[in-house]
This record gives sequence, C-alpha cells and structure tokens, in this order.
Amino acid sequence: MNCTYLRIRSKKYKKYYFCKRNSKEIDVQECKVCRDKSYKEAKVIKCKKHNRTKATAIQKYVKEIVWYRDKHRCIFCNKLVPVRNANAHFIPRSAGGRGIEENMFTACDSCHYEQDNGLKTKEYDLKAENYLKSIYGSSWNKEKLIYSKYTREEK
Repeated sequence: MNCTYLRIRSKKYKKYYFCKRNSKEIDVQECKVCRDKSYKEAKVIKCKKHNRTKATAIQKYVKEIVWYRDKHRCIFCNKLVPVRNANAHFIPRSAGGRGIEENMFTACDSCHYEQDNGLKTKEYDLKAENYLKSIYGSSWNKEKLIYSKYTREEK
C-alpha cells in the first residue's frame, strides 16, 4: 500500500519519486520511514444491477417453491436432487427468460446439461414445456416468461 503523497514523475525520460507533501524528489526508502504518511482507504464499489439482470435472476424462495412443486426430483429422470438443482430455465436467461416459477423446473446436473447443450435439446425442451403446461394449464404462456423492457413487471 502506497502513501497518498507519493507520486511517480519523469524528467528527461527518467522516472523518479516525488513527495507531494514535502514538494521534493525523494527515494522510496525515505517515504517508508516518513512520519507524515497517509494511506488511501479502499473504496467499496457499489454495482447497480440492471433491470434485466434482476428479472432473470432466480431468487432463493423461487428455487424452494419450484423444488417443492417438483417433489424434490428431476422432471426428466425422476432422480432425487438437492434444492440447488431447481434452477433450470425453460426460456434461458440469455433469451430474456425471467426467474419466475412458471419458467423454472428442477433438473439434475446431467439432464440440465443435456437440456441446455446436448444433442436432444428439442426433446428435453418439449418435455419441459409439456410438464409446465400440465401444472399451470391454460394460464401458462411463453410470452409471460420473457423479460421485456417496455412492459411493467409484476412484483
């Protein structure tokens, strides 16, 4: 960690250290033993999440609801899985798929990988769509599952 007064300057293309407090050229060792040192405090950077990021993220309570709804099992192979596996999007986040119950289902790691990247992606998508339609009936609509910047989100 460097002193706030220590600067690196150049004169005739040669670099040297300069103490802004004492207004003179110094050696680094002089700075280390100086009593007037002052250190910068680390700044906490607050990052503001974009609306789309918020809308497509899966909150913990949504994962739990989906996990209980799916009876703690993968909807494809019927294998028991932990709550962390209730994170599969029917419409992927990259396509604006929202992190809501109607867009989520529980899948084991291997089935989730196959559904996302495998050779039988369309087959898995069809199974997931039929499963979600069987649960939500006629109220389930693909358009409601996609985040749109110009429509108001229900909170």
